[in-house]
Amino acid sequence: ASTKSSRFARAARPSSRRNVWACFPNSPLHGALLLLALGFLAVALQVGAVSQDPFDAPIQLDTADWVVTPQDQTPLLTSGWNPVRLPDADATLRHEGSRLGERPHGTSAAPVHWYRFRFQVRGLPSRSLALYSPRIADRARIYVNGSMVDRSYVQPDRVEHAWNRPLWSVIPPIALQPGANEVLVGLDAPFTGSLAMSRLMVGTPEALRDRYDGSFFLRVGTPQAGAWMLGGLALFSLGVWAVRPAETLHLLLGLGAAVFSFRLLHYFLTVPPISPEVFWWLTTISLPWAMVFLFLFAFHYYGMQRRWLTRLLVAVAVVTSLLVMPGIGYSAYEAAPWIFLGLIPLASFTAALLLQRAWRDREAPPVLLAFGYLATVVAGAHDLLIMAHLISIERPYIMPIGAVLMFLSFTLALGARYVQSLREFEAMNETLEARVQERQQALEESFQRLEVMGREQVLADERQRLMREIHDGIGADLVATLAAVESAESRDSAASKALRRSIADLKLTVDSLEPVDGDLPSLLGNLRYRLTPQLREAGIAMEWEVSELPPLDWLHAPQALHVLRIVQEALSNVIQHAGADCVWLSTRAHCDDAGEPQSVEIRVADNGSGFALRVNGEVCGGKGLDNMRYRAEALGGRLRVQSRLGIGTDICIELPVHTLAAT
Repeated sequence: ASTKSSRFARAARPSSRRNVWACFPNSPLHGALLLLALGFLAVALQVGAVSQDPFDAPIQLDTADWVVTPQDQTPLLTSGWNPVRLPDADATLRHEGSRLGERPHGTSAAPVHWYRFRFQVRGLPSRSLALYSPRIADRARIYVNGSMVDRSYVQPDRVEHAWNRPLWSVIPPIALQPGANEVLVGLDAPFTGSLAMSRLMVGTPEALRDRYDGSFFLRVGTPQAGAWMLGGLALFSLGVWAVRPAETLHLLLGLGAAVFSFRLLHYFLTVPPISPEVFWWLTTISLPWAMVFLFLFAFHYYGMQRRWLTRLLVAVAVVTSLLVMPGIGYSAYEAAPWIFLGLIPLASFTAALLLQRAWRDREAPPVLLAFGYLATVVAGAHDLLIMAHLISIERPYIMPIGAVLMFLSFTLALGARYVQSLREFEAMNETLEARVQERQQALEESFQRLEVMGREQVLADERQRLMREIHDGIGADLVATLAAVESAESRDSAASKALRRSIADLKLTVDSLEPVDGDLPSLLGNLRYRLTPQLREAGIAMEWEVSELPPLDWLHAPQALHVLRIVQEALSNVIQHAGADCVWLSTRAHCDDAGEPQSVEIRVADNGSGFALRVNGEVCGGKGLDNMRYRAEALGGRLRVQSRLGIGTDICIELPVHTLAAT
């Protein structure tokens, strides 16, 4: 004892304390080094705690303890727990003798089915854990170590379905404890009576989040997207039918898509927008109505219209709807499996019909119809097996996916049929075009015959016109010639001049009958050739400035004579009245801003004595100018006259290039 005491006494001496710190200088560095060491120690402890967390790899709990309590009790002190294997869909059957229980339970009377899970946590919990279950039904409340941490509904007295949703709950570290931990999941179904609990997984939120997101997408996201797609397809098809009521296929496709779109609502809606009883009734009867519309669509698609069959199917759908209507017949929720089983013969017959047509025709539209319908039948059979608990309730319902595939296939088949119809229409158009060409050729031959007859009529009219011109022009000159011949004083010279004028006028009239083809310079050149001798005899020189002009498409024989008469009258006035020794004849074209010719101009100017355009406010010029104005206006143009005494006269005729007034 004395030896032990002396050993403890030596250990307590101050010299021993100095020996411990002897390796460190006696300075403020002591505190800094101590804090740095403590920091490293804290990090090491934290890393050690994380590395000891066993939930980096989630654990799956396949068994649980089960018990039932009234709505207002928790099973914390309840005995009578029974072990069950998961997934479990027979809780209501074990407790009440029916899979749906004694419905309706109501919000305050429905029993609560509790499932107890246990798992181990080594050390002090340092972060949150997550609970994930692929599917629960219907409402869930979660307790961890006796404390409620989450629930799947907001208001206990409001209808909030969760029958098709995965369970997700995050447990805070404060709710966990080292060693054994207990999780209670309480399920009740006050509105449907159907209960289901699948296996539970425990792990970190990061490790389980992808599984939950994938399950949520398949169970909730896919039906939601399908409902929107089918709703849009219904609006489009019914809109086409509203514009074209004869398109019965669009009506049937639109009604089927609309009914199926409503059918998909119960997959993702937690709070029904209407009364729960009416909502479940509509979602239940929507499937037989959709099958009826699809069957009729297939019949009409292949032209197999049977009015008696249509009436029979509609009558069966109406009777079924009335039998499960709320307040009248059976419960729609309880009768749903029997209704779906009753659709098997109709679905089988439709599938057989579509397969037989696809095998016989082996074209894109029949194959698409058969593929889409079979996808829905397979999906429906799969979901029916889940409802009957013949396969795991953890499987997602795939009817929404099958419905979307079916209606897309039907739409593509309808589109392919329209493409085929367009091809047939193109072939018909080609045939019609060939017939039209034949008819057109026959019409052209008839037109050519009519054109020949028209030319003959035109020639006859021209002959009549020529006779009138000769009578009015040459005839008058011949009368003047006769009077000159009878005059003894100027018999030779007057007669000779009058005869030459008559001959020139006759030739001018004949020139107007020649084809012109819109060539105004050539027409004026012929006039120059005819009138040059008369100008030379009168001692008048001609300055010719006719340039290239655009063709006048309206310039034909009658119009050509108008132009010649105008210019002839202008030159005759120079010879007879102007007393000029020179005359200028020029042409030019007027264009718009884009450079397109719009009009042409013929100008006749002389250096003669001129004349007064107005005397005492009245227009002068006589009938010659009036006739020139009349002819210019008849051609769609206008005549401008400028004259100054002692200087000369300038006459301008402006004619259009493309337009022409009535002659």
